[in-house]
Amino acid sequence: MTTKLRVLIDAAVTDPLAEELMKASCLKSEYARDIPDLCDAPDDGIMEYAKRENRIVITTETAINERTFPICSHPGIIVLALRERHEAIGARIFQRFLLSGLRKHARDSVTYLSKGKAVVRGHFGETVYDIPE
Repeated sequence: MTTKLRVLIDAAVTDPLAEELMKASCLKSEYARDIPDLCDAPDDGIMEYAKRENRIVITTETAINERTFPICSHPGIIVLALRERHEAIGARIFQRFLLSGLRKHARDSVTYLSKGKAVVRGHFGETVYDIPE
């Protein structure tokens, strides 16, 4: 039995990309823009909500990282660090990450996703994983 990954999609994620991410059946998603208290909340407010609800934050904002929010002080952060701004490409990269079996590493870590790789910064340092195309 697979447990759904509880995530909070940050308001920095565009509506089209958020809609694509929320289609993933292995996620139990909430979108910050759909929660009145989080629509215009600062990053600290987003992270407090994520901690309270035990959700990993998904964002495109690189300022939400391990320097701002130290590892193990939150359920996890996934940063879609994409050069491509087309939502379909970002959604495809995220889907490949979910299917790769690497999502288990996102808990209590900061994970940077880009085309073809996931960089996970966690308890034991940094690990780079290839994500098959």
